[in-house]
Amino acid sequence: MSYVQSIFDTLHKIPEGGFEEIETSALLAKELYKMGYDVQTGVAKTGIIATLDSSKPGPVLGVRADMDALRHEVNGKVEYRHTCGHDAHSAMLLAAAKTLMEEGIERGKLLLIFQPAEEILGGARSMVESGKLKELTDIVGIHIRPVQECRVGEATSALWHAAAAPVSIHIQGLMSHGARPHLGINAAETAVLIANAIKMIEADPRIPYSIKVTKINTGEGAGNAIPDSASMYLDVRCQDNDEMEKIIEKLKDAIEHAAKATGAKVEYNIAFKPGATYDPEVMQINAKAIRDVLGDEGLLPDIVTPGSEDFHEFTRNLGIRAGYIGLGAGATPGLHHPDMTFDHQALDYGQLILEQVIRYYLSEPFGEIDIVSKRHPMHSATAFDGPKCT
Repeated sequence: MSYVQSIFDTLHKIPEGGFEEIETSALLAKELYKMGYDVQTGVAKTGIIATLDSSKPGPVLGVRADMDALRHEVNGKVEYRHTCGHDAHSAMLLAAAKTLMEEGIERGKLLLIFQPAEEILGGARSMVESGKLKELTDIVGIHIRPVQECRVGEATSALWHAAAAPVSIHIQGLMSHGARPHLGINAAETAVLIANAIKMIEADPRIPYSIKVTKINTGEGAGNAIPDSASMYLDVRCQDNDEMEKIIEKLKDAIEHAAKATGAKVEYNIAFKPGATYDPEVMQINAKAIRDVLGDEGLLPDIVTPGSEDFHEFTRNLGIRAGYIGLGAGATPGLHHPDMTFDHQALDYGQLILEQVIRYYLSEPFGEIDIVSKRHPMHSATAFDGPKCT
């Protein structure tokens, strides 16, 4: 069994929730110490930053993998499972780290970023707020993809995530008997009014966006009583960060005016999760690395997804260049499904692609080394001529 497969199998058996990746972090840190990296643990609670420094001027490249698993209820039992591939991402990055430590880098610095809590928000931002990533100039991420997007042996140099804004709302009304509604303030009807108000929000029709209610809860009270409290949850997405900020302002107005109309008090939280912004040169490096490993036929056009990713907190808050690879893995029936599986051959491809990306950044002279002959003779290198479409 290859190193990447072995690490994946171990990580897959110890799924842990966001900011609770104790065993996962310990295993990764132990391996990184053995390889000889300068390892910082406990970053943003359970995160890891491992550094390889060439002691020569050059880019400071961060390569990020997420670590946390998802919470599922299966047959009435709550448990964590790796159903979004974070165990795969950590395994691929760790295996690439092993190769790069053996080879060494010729310039700049390599920072391996093992991030907690991607699924519950806050992980990337917490790592930024630690202050330990200020020297980064560039960052690259990778994620396995469902079978509907791309097959094993295929990858895209740019996976364009949407901005997302999960909204949690608490409504406080006044309880009364259903026969005397004028003596109460109906929290349920306030929730309905908010739901209708947000459906009236309009954004630029040229930009894909969606606003929808996903949960309303008024508790277990009697059916003939006016409920005095309700909670609701909105899922909001937009493919453009600037347009999302406009939508958020309209959301605030809709929520507040709907509550005012009924006399209810309302508290809400909007967690803005930025969408993708990529640097063209980073996309080119990613594309060349994909071609080196998978050949011309393996490089797909850019993929636009309404899914979100907190990876983009690094770009937004650090002001650095970024790129993000979507890796074909044949994941089925889909990401976040409790029974998600994928073709493990993708682990080897992902490891090799990450190795190539790192070499292109940290080789001297930049981009002119015969990378393929050193590691992966499956395909001969070809000059990059840009993604097939943007």
